[in-house]
Amino acid sequence: MTGFERRWAADLLSAFAPETSADAVGRAAATGAGLAPLPGEVDYLAMFDRMSAGATRLAALGLRAALWLVALAPLWQRGKLQTLSTLSVRARSHALGELLVHRFFVVRELTLLLKLCASMALFASKSVRARSAYDDVSAAPANQSGLRRKHGALVVIDDEAERARKSA
Repeated sequence: MTGFERRWAADLLSAFAPETSADAVGRAAATGAGLAPLPGEVDYLAMFDRMSAGATRLAALGLRAALWLVALAPLWQRGKLQTLSTLSVRARSHALGELLVHRFFVVRELTLLLKLCASMALFASKSVRARSAYDDVSAAPANQSGLRRKHGALVVIDDEAERARKSA
């Protein structure tokens, strides 16, 4: 990947969950909304490289095509001679949101592929996972459908058998 493609990847992937200040992260963690990373906390490029390296040639080509399509969206979408990386973080995030609901399936799916990459990078960060309580099994409420979380694994429990056992 070229230098400008790496810059595009870092700018685009980080716009799915824009960085925030430590104070804002503290407030978000108190309310349970802790996915906004601190500056430098998430290595988006490492995840993009890992996904590309671990993919088939066709899938790696799809990642690169997604990068080019999304990076050049201002050009083909609005006729502006600029890349998505040149926009502010807020404008970049808004543009990504628009691309995720674009009328063409291929645009939606390639943008979603990049969003998946960004999500994987976010959850590769232990500190982001800790703030979001993603790994906290005790915080997950019991589901009325008979599904329970136990030690990080999903266990299916027959509600009838459980009620009979409790009443006996």
